[in-house]
Amino acid sequence: MKAQVLRSSPRAVLGESPVWDERHDTLYWVDIISGRVMSYDLSSERFDTILQTNDFVTCVALTDNPNYLIATLRNKVVLIDINKKVILKTLAEVNEPVNNRLNDCKVDAAGRLWFGSMDLNEKEPTGSLYVLEPNGVVKKVLSGVTISNGIDWSLDNEYMYYIDSPTKKVMVFRYDINKGEILGKLYEIDLSNYNGIPDGMTTDSQGYLWVAIYGAGKVLRIEPSSRSIIDEVAVSAPFTTSCTFGGKDLTTLYITTARNFPREEERNTDDGKIHFIHTIVKGNLSKKFKLMF
Repeated sequence: MKAQVLRSSPRAVLGESPVWDERHDTLYWVDIISGRVMSYDLSSERFDTILQTNDFVTCVALTDNPNYLIATLRNKVVLIDINKKVILKTLAEVNEPVNNRLNDCKVDAAGRLWFGSMDLNEKEPTGSLYVLEPNGVVKKVLSGVTISNGIDWSLDNEYMYYIDSPTKKVMVFRYDINKGEILGKLYEIDLSNYNGIPDGMTTDSQGYLWVAIYGAGKVLRIEPSSRSIIDEVAVSAPFTTSCTFGGKDLTTLYITTARNFPREEERNTDDGKIHFIHTIVKGNLSKKFKLMF
């Protein structure tokens, strides 16, 4: 399978965290380095900047209020008004080493936000994995992480999938959806045979994983129980960062990409753009963070 470039897609320095909102038929994603939250309205085919900051914006997720998004900055979780294009409030703040920042995030089926951190030099295991409850309580779940990345769950919420990128593995944990707790690692899906490193991921309606391989220009479709690679999506930009399903019937896989160096003279102008491919399998609706006000 081969992805296409979304027409007129803006170029991000580090595009990440795509999420589809079926209430607006809109794709949201971030440019981490430029500090932007961006959007693509499917009906009008219009691109927009929802938020511009002077900080990193590392991840974006939906809330149960269609007017608000939740996002992570360098060390904060904030609430965004998409109509006013402003940060309304800080929902949480975490103490991280000075050379760290937050990275990928995902909402679970109970409305919690899971998010992680990383070493800016991508070498030291100084990062962590956190969970933010709807009541505002933040818990550190894992430490010793180098680059916290893709997060998702099985369809029955019995298992949590998690990527610490330099390990080149998808870790599979047993998960308690009622308590929001990881109960122990069951096994790992080893992707070290591929050039590049696993980054963000999503799941489809059959429970398979779709994992972006940064540096390889690929998205892999994986059957998690057998650890088998079922299919590959080739992307014309090598720095594939994450993916999500969207579109009217959730059969369009949207893929974010990055530029290795943010220079105008780069040869590959597909780098940093949104790519997409129509699939025969459907995705799942993105979960919404539960707001308690």
